[in-house]
Amino acid sequence: MVPSTTMHPCLLVSEILVNIFAEVNERDEEEAARTLAALCRTCRAFREPAMKVLWAHLGTLVPLIRCIPCVKTIKSRGKSQDDLPTLALEREMTSTDWEIFLSHSRLVLTCGYYVSRRDKHPVLNSPSHDIGTDILRALSSPPPSSVVFPHLRKIRWTDSRKESIRFFRLILTPALEFLDMSSITDPVYSVIIPSINDACPSLRIMHLPKWPFLHLPDMFDKWPNLAYVTSGPLADATIQSLGRLAHLASMDICLHKLHDIKSLVENPGFSTLRRLVLRAYNINLVTAFMRQVKSIHLREVKCFLPHGTTAVGIQEWITILLDRCMPRRLEILEIEDYADAGAEFPDQFTLTPDTLRLLSRFRGLTTLDLATACTFSLDDTTLTQLAICWPVLQSIALGTHWGWRQHSDVTLKGLLSLVRHCPQLESIGLVMNAVTTDITSQRPGGGIRRPKVTSLNVGDSRIGDPLAVAAFLSDIFPRLLSVDAFNHLGGRRRPIPAAKEHEEKWKEVERLLPAFSKVRAQEHPPVGPRRKAFFLEELYLA
Repeated sequence: MVPSTTMHPCLLVSEILVNIFAEVNERDEEEAARTLAALCRTCRAFREPAMKVLWAHLGTLVPLIRCIPCVKTIKSRGKSQDDLPTLALEREMTSTDWEIFLSHSRLVLTCGYYVSRRDKHPVLNSPSHDIGTDILRALSSPPPSSVVFPHLRKIRWTDSRKESIRFFRLILTPALEFLDMSSITDPVYSVIIPSINDACPSLRIMHLPKWPFLHLPDMFDKWPNLAYVTSGPLADATIQSLGRLAHLASMDICLHKLHDIKSLVENPGFSTLRRLVLRAYNINLVTAFMRQVKSIHLREVKCFLPHGTTAVGIQEWITILLDRCMPRRLEILEIEDYADAGAEFPDQFTLTPDTLRLLSRFRGLTTLDLATACTFSLDDTTLTQLAICWPVLQSIALGTHWGWRQHSDVTLKGLLSLVRHCPQLESIGLVMNAVTTDITSQRPGGGIRRPKVTSLNVGDSRIGDPLAVAAFLSDIFPRLLSVDAFNHLGGRRRPIPAAKEHEEKWKEVERLLPAFSKVRAQEHPPVGPRRKAFFLEELYLA
């Protein structure tokens, strides 16, 4: 029998081929481009679907520009590793050149564009060439009635040269949904922003630079579908326009000044907000802004404070947050300040048990990180009370970034109580008093084991016998391999008495852990089917 030479009907459906070639592109990362190019040349039925996948997502514009016949490469004469070859035009672009360029650009869905390695975005691949200004000027004048990127959905733009402005405006099409301009400089930014208002009504995600002050009162009203925003300082009226957006789910902004606080408070907004990241000079600006937010959907709140805060400021921030969201739904709560506590430490910088108990109302927390210059007045009892309220907690860090710089009343028993009531813990940062270990030496953990914890941050914790502490920790955390201790930044480090001695002892604990980890692995071999059935029987009989 002569085998059939006809293709299966399914392979004549373009959508099916696109899905197949997209799978090839995902699985064969290193050779994906060559494989897809070969598919384009294999047969006519493969050409268009393979071209769609090949050109859909570009790290830079370089591959697209190199398709133009009149483009040449000028080798770099510099000695620096950052000096790249430059793409330039040998002659003016003809109609044939434009046809080739547009036949490829129509397929592009996402693109991240750099000028050189110095401007590269860390997520995307490094560019291989710089793009000359003559090319930018030529591409800024396409043939009449032609659209350069008709299907572009996503663009990252980092070119701050004035020659790029006109070409950038051509990219702003009604189909654009994602726009990242976070790396461009202020002069270009101020010129480009007005062009975006009416050109991109479908925008859903926008990343703006974080340094220039933005005063465009009705700017965000132009994008009713906007869901994700990062931006620098905004004027009060601009903040109010953000608050009116019906689909805004995530916001990351800088707070420089809030002049009209009364107006902001009287007109609460952000009712759809799920994620809020605030960068402010001090905690007062954060609390003032939080009075404007009223969202039952809030899941994540982060604050970054370069000028620090006080215990009273944190207490007020938590109190307002409890009022402006639904506490049981909040999952991630983080605050980080970068200022030294100053001469008033520890009087105005001690988080009391009453302040910490406010956190117990956030019963859905999965991540809690208080990286503040404040210290903590916390003991085993209070820590246990808090842990009972956080049954799904996965990550906790209480002041270990800077250290507590004073005696901790939390002992190893407190740590044990924490992991007992928070069974999903994977990351722990806690300052403790590990000088005495009045815990049984047979099974220090009492049978409690958290194998997901592989590292522990103890800040400036005190320690007594490294061997006893290593035995205790390995019983609870059988896969623990590293202990981070006394890892503070220079000026913020207020050494506790005998700090160097305690630091060396924690290093000794870390050296002992790998050996203990192997012993624990022998104590608890992998659970087989019979052992699982035995556990289930115990569970039901209990």
